[in-house]
Amino acid sequence: MNYEKLSLLQALRRWPRITMYSIFLSLNILLWGYDSAIVGNVSSMPVFMKVFGVPNPDYGGGDSDNKYIIESIWLSIWSIGMPIGSMIGAGTGGWIQDRTGRKWTLLIGGVVSVIAITVCYVADLAKGGKQGVLLVGKLLEGLVVGVIICSTQTYLSEVVPARLRGPILALFPIFTLLGQLVAAVVVLLQLGTEGKSGYRVALASEYPFSAVPIILAFVLPESPVWLIRKEKIEQARSCFKRLHGATVAATHQDLFDEMHKAVHEEQEKARGHSANYIDCFRGANLRRTFIVVFAYTIEELWGLTLLGHVSYFLQLIGLDSSAAFIILILGVVFGLFANIASFWTLLRFGRRLLILSTLSLVAVVWLSMGIAGCFESKAVPYYIAAAMMAIVITAGLGAWPAGYVVASETSSLRLRSKTTGLGWLIGGIIRLVFGFTVPYLYNTDAANLGGKIGFVYIATTGLGVAITWFFVPEMKGLSSSEIDRLFERGAKPWQTGTGFRRVNTSQFERVDSTEDETPLRNFKTMSSDRSDYDSYSGDINVQEPMAPQDAFEPLRKRPTF
Repeated sequence: MNYEKLSLLQALRRWPRITMYSIFLSLNILLWGYDSAIVGNVSSMPVFMKVFGVPNPDYGGGDSDNKYIIESIWLSIWSIGMPIGSMIGAGTGGWIQDRTGRKWTLLIGGVVSVIAITVCYVADLAKGGKQGVLLVGKLLEGLVVGVIICSTQTYLSEVVPARLRGPILALFPIFTLLGQLVAAVVVLLQLGTEGKSGYRVALASEYPFSAVPIILAFVLPESPVWLIRKEKIEQARSCFKRLHGATVAATHQDLFDEMHKAVHEEQEKARGHSANYIDCFRGANLRRTFIVVFAYTIEELWGLTLLGHVSYFLQLIGLDSSAAFIILILGVVFGLFANIASFWTLLRFGRRLLILSTLSLVAVVWLSMGIAGCFESKAVPYYIAAAMMAIVITAGLGAWPAGYVVASETSSLRLRSKTTGLGWLIGGIIRLVFGFTVPYLYNTDAANLGGKIGFVYIATTGLGVAITWFFVPEMKGLSSSEIDRLFERGAKPWQTGTGFRRVNTSQFERVDSTEDETPLRNFKTMSSDRSDYDSYSGDINVQEPMAPQDAFEPLRKRPTF
């Protein structure tokens, strides 16, 4: 059946249980968003600054809250502790997933996360070096967050039907923003609390988010794709049934067939060679790995780092603190609504088209902002604020969520966990570079570009458009096997379809056997009877003979570009 004809509501009704599992699993992303914001917000609490800081040499007396400050060195190290830890976790997460499975990796990450939060909670009890103890806790927490996020994304990309991949993976930026918003609200509510309990409650409030992966590890079925790779076909079939429900699983056996087919084809190509990180940089996988890394850095190219500093940035160019704070809140709200609206855009349009169009529009807005920054007027700060809101909305409708979708569906199933880990690792390094560099571009004691920083982001968004045009093919609606063939046959990205409605997959349709000299196995015409899979025993290349017209339907050759 052509599932691409389903509307979002029809797809949700067709696969209600897998949708429910996916939403619950996506709650892990709240931990990422919350943890990335909690240290910066807690550091602004006066009692925290008193315990972990030093007396402010510029304190002028009175009852102000600036009697103490956090030393810059510790503030900087704490802010990068979580990203560095997450990069390490992402790099090792693929290895852990391939050995323990997706769900038990979540359990390991959740348990270690509880330990890390406890270390942060008791850091102020250290007689000396309490700042270092807090750093250890943040590094450890960042490590397990990297593992949990990579495992979550790998699982979703393996089990979610192609029609729902876009909307489900669009939950990543949504829950990241929600996590950051919750962290800000929790700290705001604790500002009036006397004593150490104020910031301790804020730190301890992260415990419920760590409990989510632990609970999921016991209620979530293992990924059928991982079980098939381990040649546990019956267990994979049972988990597939649990994910979809007995009735839906029975009427959608083609989804399980496609999983089995994709894994089988990749195992045949590997010829018994176990997957390793080096494979991610060989042959067609090199291009796929590059696309995954690029997809994880798209948000930096269109300006997310600067937008994260919007309150401080707008104050530098002339807005008062209250107006800047309102703009910050509006940015989060607009980002949430735009990413929710992307459920529709990701179903209606292709990933490639969305990234190209929205990045191009964002570049135009950055240009207008850069031009506005060349003038001195009371209206300029307000125009720049409006431009930044327009950027959030435009990117939220396309490039922001589409980047996560492209990153999830590009890699091969065999290397998915490792490629995802590498994407987060290398992408994290690039995010650190942007996080370190951007403040120097706009701060008054450095380049002091102000609104003219828009010219810099024209270059970065232009780079994103160029990379998308020359490297990222349209994959909307394609199965894992079709995506494999797309890369293996070296299709030019700009000739893979516009994605306006659906990718043109006519090159994969049945044709007469005379048109193709090297037919590929077509599981769509293969019986879903258990015997078809039970015949695989011992060497994966041994299979039960089948009628040529049933088992080896030739596929149309891709056109030569």
